[in-house]
Amino acid sequence: MAKTQKVKISLQASLKEYEFEIEDKKKFTAEIEALIKEQGIYWFTDEDGQVGINTLNINSIEFSEEEVKREAGLV
Repeated sequence: MAKTQKVKISLQASLKEYEFEIEDKKKFTAEIEALIKEQGIYWFTDEDGQVGINTLNINSIEFSEEEVKREAGLV
């Protein structure tokens, strides 16, 4: 199973944040950097549908590793 990372993108002058998972941090970072240079839109799909982010409005990008949650109890 591929290890995923959670990504949180926040936008300038907005309280809106987008959270989703990626599999390859280097590939994602390269794609975002290229889109910023091209003044492009980053497209992804989440549970609410397809979302486009104007990369020029990105304020920050946070990465955190997806953790396997273990719960105590009887199975």
